[in-house]
Amino acid sequence: MMLSDVTGRFHRFDVSVESVKEDFIDAKINVAIQAKSIDTGVEPRDKHLRSGDFFNADVDSILTFKSTKIEKRDGNNLKITGLLTMRGVTKEVTLDAVYKGRTKGYKGMVAGFNASTTINRKEWGLNWNRTIEAGGLLVGEDVTITIAVQLIQNENKI
Repeated sequence: MMLSDVTGRFHRFDVSVESVKEDFIDAKINVAIQAKSIDTGVEPRDKHLRSGDFFNADVDSILTFKSTKIEKRDGNNLKITGLLTMRGVTKEVTLDAVYKGRTKGYKGMVAGFNASTTINRKEWGLNWNRTIEAGGLLVGEDVTITIAVQLIQNENKI
């Protein structure tokens, strides 16, 4: 009811990052997320999010992100621009990212990143809403996307 934020996560996704440079400025990032894997901790809400009112997961089952440009900012901060596709609609988004560094892990070299952006869900056709009894709308338009990822080096690339 726009009084508090609802958080959720996707449990099934594939991420590939190809980069030769240590600072990842040349990285090519591809992400595919299974819309049906949305989990907010409330099954009736998750079922509604999978429906045609929101993700339309039976028809548009995959959400994708493909990077188009990465810019280095100050320190370990990056600006990652790419194309986000949901419900058959593709729009450019920019994520503010922080490169957390790299280290040797038990599966090889590991690099860590945090990234976030805020989008207006209506730009991707996620328009459903309801007026609440006291006035106002049930669902806000802005959605904050937050990513925390560790990448494991594969085939001499990380």
